[in-house]
Amino acid sequence: MGITLYNDMVSVIDSYDESKIKELELKLNSQQGRIIEIMERAIVTQEKASDALALAREVAAESRGNQREVEATLSSVRSEVNANLDGIRAEMKALRKASTNPLGN
Repeated sequence: MGITLYNDMVSVIDSYDESKIKELELKLNSQQGRIIEIMERAIVTQEKASDALALAREVAAESRGNQREVEATLSSVRSEVNANLDGIRAEMKALRKASTNPLGN
């Protein structure tokens, strides 16, 4: 048993090939480089997505503010138009009354 184990160990030692180890190291380094590139791209993509989300929120807030401003302006114009219309109606009513009863009786 001891001799068989020794012979097995010698065959393993004899089969050791430094070039295979170097090749595996090169492949590992290459894969690590690619993983780092992918991680860097993922970080850049995540930053861009975060910027886009922040911009979208900012635009939405600005849009709501603009909508409120437009509604307030529209309400103001609507009130002004209604006031002018009421004035014109009152004048028309006075003109009708004056034209049907010129003496004011």
